[in-house]
Amino acid sequence: MILGRDAERAQLAGMLAAAAEGRGQAVVVRGTAGIGKSALLDHAAGLHGARPLLRVTGSEAEGDLPFAALHALLHPVRRRIDALPPPQSDALRAAFGQGPAQGGDRFLVGLAVLTLLADLSEDEPLLCLVDDAQWLDQASADALLFAVRRLNAERIAVVFGVRGGERPFPAAGVADLVLTGLDAEHSAALLAARGGEMAAAVRDRVVAEAEGNPLALIELSGMLGPEERAGRLPPLTLYVEADTPAGRVETAYRERIAAFPERTRILLAVAAAEGTGGLGLILRAAGRLGAGAADLEPAEQAGLVRVGPTALAFRHPLVKAAAYRGAPLSTRQAAHRALADGLVWADVEDREGAEDRRAHHLAAAVTGVDEDLGLLLERAADRALRRGAPAVAASVFERCAQLSEDRELRARRLAAAAEAAAAAGQLDRAGRLVVRGTRLTARPEVAARLAGVTAALEFEQGNAAAAGRIAVEAAGTTATTAPDQAVTMLGAAAGYAWFAGDGEVLRRASRLMEIAQQHSDVSLGAVPSVVPSVVRSTEFLLSGDHAAALELLRSSLAAVGSSTPADILAATCTVFAALRTGGDTEALVAADELTRSCRAEGRISDLTHALQLRTQARILVGRFAEAEADAAEALRITDAIGHTRRARTIQGVLSLMAATRGDAEGCEELARNGVDGGLAPGASWGGYALGLLALGRGDHRLAADRLAALRAGPVGHTVIVRFALPSLVEAAVRLGEPDRAAEPFARFEGWARNSARSWARAVTERCRALLAAPEHAERHYLAALDHHERATRPFEHARTLLLYGEWLRRARRRNDAATRLRAAAKIFHGLGAAPWFDRAVTELAAVGAKPRGTAPAQAVDELSALTPQERQVVLLAATGASNREIAAQMFLSPRTVGYHLYNAFPKLGITSRTDLSRFRRA
Repeated sequence: MILGRDAERAQLAGMLAAAAEGRGQAVVVRGTAGIGKSALLDHAAGLHGARPLLRVTGSEAEGDLPFAALHALLHPVRRRIDALPPPQSDALRAAFGQGPAQGGDRFLVGLAVLTLLADLSEDEPLLCLVDDAQWLDQASADALLFAVRRLNAERIAVVFGVRGGERPFPAAGVADLVLTGLDAEHSAALLAARGGEMAAAVRDRVVAEAEGNPLALIELSGMLGPEERAGRLPPLTLYVEADTPAGRVETAYRERIAAFPERTRILLAVAAAEGTGGLGLILRAAGRLGAGAADLEPAEQAGLVRVGPTALAFRHPLVKAAAYRGAPLSTRQAAHRALADGLVWADVEDREGAEDRRAHHLAAAVTGVDEDLGLLLERAADRALRRGAPAVAASVFERCAQLSEDRELRARRLAAAAEAAAAAGQLDRAGRLVVRGTRLTARPEVAARLAGVTAALEFEQGNAAAAGRIAVEAAGTTATTAPDQAVTMLGAAAGYAWFAGDGEVLRRASRLMEIAQQHSDVSLGAVPSVVPSVVRSTEFLLSGDHAAALELLRSSLAAVGSSTPADILAATCTVFAALRTGGDTEALVAADELTRSCRAEGRISDLTHALQLRTQARILVGRFAEAEADAAEALRITDAIGHTRRARTIQGVLSLMAATRGDAEGCEELARNGVDGGLAPGASWGGYALGLLALGRGDHRLAADRLAALRAGPVGHTVIVRFALPSLVEAAVRLGEPDRAAEPFARFEGWARNSARSWARAVTERCRALLAAPEHAERHYLAALDHHERATRPFEHARTLLLYGEWLRRARRRNDAATRLRAAAKIFHGLGAAPWFDRAVTELAAVGAKPRGTAPAQAVDELSALTPQERQVVLLAATGASNREIAAQMFLSPRTVGYHLYNAFPKLGITSRTDLSRFRRA
């Protein structure tokens, strides 16, 4: 019976009904111990009936065991894992210790959970209940929350129960249902429903002491004897000193357990220490301490435990807490040692998992230094990393450090803990671990690892300059002793320094790269050589030596050839190298390959970066619809995994597309987010966007001022700002200030000459036409259009056509002007560049003409009516991919993919999947 929870029961019933209709639901039921969370979860199970149900209860004892709770939740459906897409099934088996662990992406397990749950809900709605979620190991919590945030069109409901006052359980994006105490009327009704006479004064005292806590009402009243209930003796149970009703109940439980025989108390302490209720292990361990199954009888008769054929369950978590915390330290330590011994002989499916449990029990039994145990735990931490549980690994590495007296060994383990914490997104914790490790070590290699974490944290906080200095200093200490480590760190240092415009750091990184390569035992090979090439070329670019930089980048791209490095740093450098040379096609090919690789291997964290790079390349080549779809997917993932700074960078990139389309409000918001993100990519794209927005509106003064400030500012050295220089030239010329255009033109012209890209040569000629005397302008416009015929960047082509058309109109060559302006209008229309299209139409009207053939030229533009996610699904479906294959690529469930297609078909005016073929891109 649940009293006083009508609103909560109605909310759960509504959730289950919505889930049954294909609208996935999730809620976190929060409240203090005994407030009724588990009762509500039981109520939900009852409403769900005989339909599929998965349930697990978090265990404090398993808080540092990777994926322990997830394994228990999915154990009943473990045979369905083999039906998952290979990367997902491999990741889930590895997480459960049933397959090789390769240190994969920690979010891939979450995707596997989503796919598995979606498969289970195909025929009937599925309900998942997770009680005591505050005790979930972090790896399980992350995986479940990743899946829960993507339920969308699934027939799935998930209910978490979380006890307040214990370990936090943050669940951003999931609704909370907070339980408070029952009012006095419902409290009295609950007591009455439990039966038995009780004097009014005693009842009122119980109600007051319980503070509306149902468990306290039941347990405190149940502990009263007949004379106390009648009011003839004082109710001593109600005078227990504690801060909360739950505290009073736990204290009362402790007193009841204290009255049991010693062997019963020992057995209960062993069961509480074991944590999962495995009866076989509990009895084996208790037997080592002189207790046996018969000693459970007093606790069973008192109703504090329930014992089945294979499991022991405490009546309530507070009973377990009382059994453990009420036992002396020596008893608790002995219990953990006995459990560790029992695990040596355990016949278990997951042998590595048993080793992890054994190590943790041994750690709980030790209060000082134990070098052998430290090694055992370190192996457990390494396994957690390989399984994709960095948060768990961080905790275990930190415990390892406590078990050693050797300062350097402690420092090395703290470095590993800091790296794992950073990988898990626990940035504050990583910083604290770095401080502790740095105080201990005198070894350059360990200090460099710690410094690498510090540099990454500084960069994440927007301080790229400090990150570059820290990274290059650390690499300098290991260039000869640990050259491979130094090369990786120098690649990161160069990236930080480029974002900060720090030439000194780049020069040092370039020199150190040569030293590290000379001392490396392993040849870097052609593909990874792109990293040192980018480091050196970045130095040249920042110093203004474009010729040397671009020659080096072109040679590194030639060495890479058609293959893209799998390593994220090398792959990123490959795309950067292409972008810096103006190689749009090469950049898009490399970004495409990197994106495919990340999808195929399930590297979700890296995928957001790959999608950002591909978004940039697609915007530059005018594939706006696809760029928007990529960005939407990347933003959805960054939101789920907490990559806030990456999201801001992507928003900055998107602002340029918004500027092109004339979306002033959207452009300004996106650009502001990009600039506020504190990193050069977002700030440079955002700054360029704001200048282009003003130019498109015809506000040449504002455009020139914005672009000049961008050029002179902290991101003025970046390649995107270099791409913005022709717009500054145009704004200055239109203002009648050609002298203001001289320096930016010279910079762009020098870069374009060295890049040898057709689009760059075309834009250079356009700038010359603007700066030339009227009688000499036409030859430059014609030269520009000749280059455009062999170039990418349709938006730049259209701008050249527009300017040339305006020049022809002023020269009174109306027919020639109309031809060029119609061509410009057609391209602008296809790109959705509204203000530029309007300018072309206005110019056409001035020569007595109208635009013709402005319907979108490519089928992909028909997708403009779709949401970004629908567009991405349609484009993948057009390749012939099945819903299941699309789901694996987009980190959705197959049902959600089907939902998006269902919504997209009527918008596109099609009725079958075969009609999608026309949207397939070459």
